[in-house]
Order: sequence, then C-alpha cells, then structure tokens
Amino acid sequence: MDPTTVPSTPEDDAVPVPAAVAVHEEPGVWRQPNRFVRMWRSIGGGSLTLSLLVHVGLLVVAGFVVLASQVFDKQVDFLPGGGTNQGAAASADLAHKVQMKHQQRMKKTPPMQRLVSASISANITLPEAPPDMLTMPDISSLSGGGKLGSGGFGTGGAGGGFGNGHGLGGAGGMTFKPLMMFGTELKDTRKIAVVMDVSRSMTKYLPLVAKELDKVAYGSTLVLYFGCGLAKPKGKIDDDINPTSSEKFRTFWQVWEGRTPLNTPADERKKLKYNPGLPMPLQDIFNQMEKRRNTYFVEFNGITYAWTALMSKEVMDADTIYWFADFMDKVDAEQMETVLKTLKKRKQKLYIHASQQGRSFTQVKDTLVIPSGGAVIETKTEEMPKKKKKAN
Repeated sequence: MDPTTVPSTPEDDAVPVPAAVAVHEEPGVWRQPNRFVRMWRSIGGGSLTLSLLVHVGLLVVAGFVVLASQVFDKQVDFLPGGGTNQGAAASADLAHKVQMKHQQRMKKTPPMQRLVSASISANITLPEAPPDMLTMPDISSLSGGGKLGSGGFGTGGAGGGFGNGHGLGGAGGMTFKPLMMFGTELKDTRKIAVVMDVSRSMTKYLPLVAKELDKVAYGSTLVLYFGCGLAKPKGKIDDDINPTSSEKFRTFWQVWEGRTPLNTPADERKKLKYNPGLPMPLQDIFNQMEKRRNTYFVEFNGITYAWTALMSKEVMDADTIYWFADFMDKVDAEQMETVLKTLKKRKQKLYIHASQQGRSFTQVKDTLVIPSGGAVIETKTEEMPKKKKKAN
C-alpha cells in the first residue's frame, strides 16, 4: 500500500478529494477543505475575488485622480482676449452685462438718513456705504486694457465715474444722470450718439459740438457725414463707414474739406488718394477728430444721403441721436418714413440742432423729430462760433 494514500471511508468514496487540495494536519493524515470552500472553488470564487479586487483598485486610483484635478484646477477669473473675434465678442458681452447690472443697482435710491447729536463729545459711527453705490470697474481694466487710476477705475481721468458731467467716463458715453446738450435736457437718455454735418460750411462747428458731447457723455459715438439731405437713392451708393483713425480718413478729409468739386463722378471719386505733399485743410480739427475715439465717417456719396449715418450700426445702441446740421439739403417724405421706422424699431429719439433753419428744417422736425419723441435744441446765435469775414 502506498504510504501517501489515505484509507478510504464511505464518506470519502462519495466525494473524492485530490491529493493536491487536501489539507495536511498531522503526519500521515490529510484533511479536505470544508464544504463552503469546496463549493466556492467549484463556482470560480477565486477568480471572482481577484476580479473584484482589481476593479476596486481601479476605482480608488480614479477617485484620487479626479480629486487631485479638482483641487489643483486653476481658476480663471478673466475672459481671454487674445486678439480673436471670439475673445472680443466675449469681452464685449461681459462689459454689457456689467454695465446693465450696475445701471439696475443705481436705480435703487438709498434711503436718506440724517444723524444729529446734541453733544459735542458724542461718538458717532457712520454706517458703511452700501455695495450698490460702489462704481463697477470698466471691463477693459479686467482684460488688461487699462490701469487702475487713483480714486476710481479706468483711465481717461473720469475718477470714480461721477462728477463734472463725465458720467462713467470710459463707458462709451453712458451716463446715469440727466443728460444735457447745450442747456437742453435729453429726456430718458442714458446713452447718446451724434451725427454731424461736416460739409464745408458746417465744419467750423465740429470742435464745439465734440467738446459739448465729451463734457456731458465722454467717449460717445460721433459719426461725420458730408451733408444733411434725406433723399431716396436712385441706385447703389457707397455707405462704407470707417473710424477716423484709419488711413481712409486722411483721403476723405483732404479731398472733401478741400476744393474738390462735389459733382465728381463716382468712378472718379474712387481714384482720389491722399497726397502727403499737399496741405491738410483745417489741420487742427483734423488732428482732433483723428485722435478722438468712437469717431467715424461715412465715405462721400453726395450730400443727400445722411440717413446712412442716422441708420448706421455705429449709433444703434444709443437711446438718443443728436443731429447737428443746417438742414439746407433736399429731403423726401418716403425716405424720412423709412428712417422713422428704423428709429422706432430701435426705440431711439431724434434731437436736431440747427446752425440755421434751412429749407428742410420744418419738414424734418414734423416728420422725424416729433414722431420719434425727440425735440429741437435751440441755442443762442452768440454761443456759436462766428464765421470769419474775408479780408478786403
């Protein structure tokens, strides 16, 4: 008999036990695993246990990775500009939301309180100013486009944002107090845009209008148009609008503020170029307009299409459009009706200010100004610059 073989019993004959899995308890005696272990092994419990341990390990590692990414994730508190259209659009959208939120807060008038003490030795602690009264910073300072100035946010010397008629300073002409132009209040106006007739007889008024505009709403949009007519176009016209800081403005100003005939055909007008060898007409005014921000001009297309400036996208965000002209040029009812529909759609009011009440003044007032909810601004003639007399 083989000494490694255990004598069999009736129970052992029922369930044979391999020698490899028997448990050796005493010399010469082998004991089989209990019934639960045998059943667990028969259904593959060992592999299942190993699989569960592996998966639990993977879950623990994944949990550490997620936790670490959340803890060390860098918080970005600014919008990227980067010179891309997406960055510029995102910054502009955030700026608009900041200004609208600040405007809503400022509409809430804080309760007025008066503290009186009968004792000269009394200790009085004044309450802190509510957060709603704090001026919000200009979005350009958040994206690196500006610096923090002393006494307030932004550049341009607007200080805390109020006082001396500057409104919010660099907020694109937006103000939160009654806005006045040449002594006339512009009702329900928080943002203004100006359209200015810069035909040769009107350009002398431009510095005065720009100065008044920046006094009441610094940095507001100013659009220059050569003429003040409102006629329906007979064909396609050149309504291209560019900033005065562009090279095209040099050509526009030198050619049309000079002696170029106004009846020059459109094909010939396109060939006109800036000549650095020729003097720049009204050099001081040109320099002022070239450096002023938010200032645009419409390419010369005749004197009767001033509606290209009144309906331009550059002025569409304003509550009120202020139009300075002599109203001597031709207008027609059909085109004025088109302009009025645009003003009402944009919920804009039109205020006009005439250097003189030309032949179209009454028609523009009755057809455009009054129906839009605007008014006529009247200024004493002695307040406007005098036309220089020619030397004998």
